[in-house]
Amino acid sequence: MSFWEIGGVFSTLVKHQSSAGQITSSSETSIVPVPVRPQEPVKNTSAKFNTPQIPLYRHVSIVSGTQTIVDDSLEQGLLAKESRAPTLTSRFIRLLAQYGLWIAMGIFGSICIGASFPIAAWLVGFVLESLSIHDDDSRLLREARAWSMWFLVLSMVNILSSFVAGFFLSMGGDRIDRRLRLTALKSLLRQAKNASGSLTAGIASKAGHVSAAIGLVWQQLITSTGNFIGAFVLGIVLSWRLTLASYAPVPLILIAAYYNIALLEKYEHSIQKPLNDASAFASENVDAIKTVAALGRENVIMEIFDKSSNQKSVKTKYLWGGALGFGFGMGSTLILCSVVMWWGVELYLTQRIGLSNLYATFEAVFIGSVAASRLFTYVPDMARMIQGFRAICNWEDRQPEVVSLGLTNAPLRNVQGAITFNDCTLQYSSRPKPAIDNLTLTIPAGKSVAFCGSSGSGKSSIISMISRFYDPSLGTICLDGRDIRTIPLEEYRSHIALVAQDAVLYEGTFRENITLGQSPVSQEAIERACHDANILGFIQSLPQGFDTPVGSKGSQMSGGQRQVGVYWAIYVVILINICYTNTTIARALLRNPSILLLDEATSALDAESERSVQAALEQASRGRTTISIAHRLSTIQNADIIHVVEDGRIVESGSHADLLALKGRYVDLVKSQL
Repeated sequence: MSFWEIGGVFSTLVKHQSSAGQITSSSETSIVPVPVRPQEPVKNTSAKFNTPQIPLYRHVSIVSGTQTIVDDSLEQGLLAKESRAPTLTSRFIRLLAQYGLWIAMGIFGSICIGASFPIAAWLVGFVLESLSIHDDDSRLLREARAWSMWFLVLSMVNILSSFVAGFFLSMGGDRIDRRLRLTALKSLLRQAKNASGSLTAGIASKAGHVSAAIGLVWQQLITSTGNFIGAFVLGIVLSWRLTLASYAPVPLILIAAYYNIALLEKYEHSIQKPLNDASAFASENVDAIKTVAALGRENVIMEIFDKSSNQKSVKTKYLWGGALGFGFGMGSTLILCSVVMWWGVELYLTQRIGLSNLYATFEAVFIGSVAASRLFTYVPDMARMIQGFRAICNWEDRQPEVVSLGLTNAPLRNVQGAITFNDCTLQYSSRPKPAIDNLTLTIPAGKSVAFCGSSGSGKSSIISMISRFYDPSLGTICLDGRDIRTIPLEEYRSHIALVAQDAVLYEGTFRENITLGQSPVSQEAIERACHDANILGFIQSLPQGFDTPVGSKGSQMSGGQRQVGVYWAIYVVILINICYTNTTIARALLRNPSILLLDEATSALDAESERSVQAALEQASRGRTTISIAHRLSTIQNADIIHVVEDGRIVESGSHADLLALKGRYVDLVKSQL
């Protein structure tokens, strides 16, 4: 005797998950054919598109934040789209101009610091001349005290200048850092091209490289430049012959510094792709840490990460040149000093320069050479700053694949929710065949419409086009007769809510998760949305109610509720199987959308949990256009219209009973789930 014949728990579960009981023989029901508009095949589809094929990317749902991973190859081809140096320079100047007071005060303070050391060298020459007084001790004492006071004044100016430079450049750098982070995040949020975890991680690192360079690094660079220029001017005043001869190798030093920056900037650029890949790989495996741990692949993951981030050949290629340039720059200090000592003594012996001027010139050349060599120590920071700013500019320059055309700024009024597909074709660049093939379809306003079919048939692509994650390659989609591309994207999506397969909860409370992305809403509106989502009673039963912490991805929910008592196991089951989805349903309903999209919202639930969520979905569907896709046909059997999708086309349409009567593809799908 089988489990089915016993009629116990097993047979009950089967009845919950199937519609087999409604499939009758041909002798028991009459066949009611439902005509479907024939669709002509599209030949040579990709060749006849006038617009570029739309690449596949990972998209983040506006409503639920759920990620739908389609492809992760967006990094290819980005190098060809990078901003050019003149553009970067002008944009960087415009960025600095927005914080001109902070930057100008910081630069002024740094210049004062740089000028103080050549002035000190000049004073040392006078001190040395005073020390040559042998027959008048009182005069020597007076001059020594006078020069000491000048050094004291110079030190006070240096202290004040250091404070001004450090404070204003750091504050300006912090403001630029916040501005660049916001720019980067805004650019990524409006793009479909946000597949890599490396991009989101780069928001902090790229902006941080720029702000760090503008702070301490810029202060030191400007100070060193001031030292160099001031020392050169002082040397020209004291002995132009000796100074020009001593500074003759300086152009070579500056050329070496330039190429050092170029080589290290290329190095930073060359390692960006492998580091991005490694970051994305690490991000994906951290998200799937339970699977990684269950399979015992921790060591394998670490080995792959190490190989992907270790590019020895690339490092060697550019670091050799950078190291040689750095060594030449640092060694130039003693070269310049040797020139001063070699020729300066000759000038002194021929009485063409005095001892004090010789010593002051030596100090000036020494300070200038040290300042020039010190520029090399900040070359890596400048290279990272250039690379970071270029990356943010590249993100900002990317144009989204989904754009609004011919905006009239006319607001949508009295949205009914009727969706019309007019000869729509959607072609993905990575697929030889269209995902959606010449689809013409009308979804009536206020009706419940479902799409079913095998995996890869095109169901999710239809939802993606309605959500405007993709625009059709050919054809148009209309909302209440208006081309959705002529509607501002933000306004269009404000009338749509999506409940996706993977319910996502964020760090925060139930209240914060439900009101995510909404303006301040009343408690009454929140409770009404939770009531319609069949979760109000559960939330109110918690000790903290709507202020109960949820944790990132709901991490605190199950563990936090184990103090309930003997019923903790039941609560855990409810939290895991129902609460995630019902919370996202409440989040969607709070928007009061005209169109509700259900993307396999119950696919991850067991049969018992599915019934509870399905009841919430049916209540949420009342009075609005509801579009569902599902693998479990039992969840869509009450839909007004069911469309069977096969190879991007609709092959059958009708109600559940009509499709059963056809005994076609829909019946095959039902039988496959028995």
